Amino acid sequence: MTLKYFDTDNLSPIVEELFHLSFSKDTVPFESTILPICSTNITYIYSNCQSAIFKGNKMPLCDLIVTGQFYESYQFKVKKEGHSYGITFHPTALHKITQLDIHKIKNKHLPLKAFAPQLFELLNPIFLDYKDDANKLTKALKKTILELPIVTNKTIILIDKLITIIHEEEGMLNTYELLDYVNFSQKTLETQFKKVVGLTPGKYIRLHRFLKLMRKYEGKEINLKDLIFMYNYYDHSHFGKDFKYFMKQSPKTYFKSDHPLLNEYLNK
Repeated sequence: MTLKYFDTDNLSPIVEELFHLSFSKDTVPFESTILPICSTNITYIYSNCQSAIFKGNKMPLCDLIVTGQFYESYQFKVKKEGHSYGITFHPTALHKITQLDIHKIKNKHLPLKAFAPQLFELLNPIFLDYKDDANKLTKALKKTILELPIVTNKTIILIDKLITIIHEEEGMLNTYELLDYVNFSQKTLETQFKKVVGLTPGKYIRLHRFLKLMRKYEGKEINLKDLIFMYNYYDHSHFGKDFKYFMKQSPKTYFKSDHPLLNEYLNK
């Protein structure tokens, strides 16, 4: 299993990551837990033997797909060798590009053609033309992304500001505190945030906090005990409940196993 990232400096704040994921014969079959990273993705899977399983629902992964915001982890399986190339968007970017309700694809992997046909028609030929050359594909996608019409308004600008605040605070705040930065009600905030980002602000905050903790742990920046209290968990029991909710297993079970793909992208 090889995960490679490409430079995205000139694509900010639309694209957060461009990545190429490949599996050779000696690394399949492969299975991994996938922890959501508070973003949406568009990915081309050059194989028909990959799938995602979420709450018992198996979703085949092939050709050009869009991945909505997931609030819980899911299982990723690969049966045969192959590769994929993906785009990870800033939390508000897919809405700015498509003007579609991102919450409608929450916890889903769908064919991009079914969700955003015009974007599919634009991107699909590029993925096919450069399927065997990741560097040329990267260059072509960058050019196309920079030419995309980006639609924004006062509400989206405010949501971008709130996301920046959530990230700066590493998720250690609540929805009520966000209301100090906007001029509308909590209900309106939740409705608009969910439409633009795909999750309610409360769920986004909770997931982002857990994700930051896991990244610091996997990066060996600080021990787990100190991280638990640094991220405002009351005790190990409180942390254990969040861990089991997001990862679908206890911390004890998780830390006994190897998670190469998860470790790779959490350490980016």
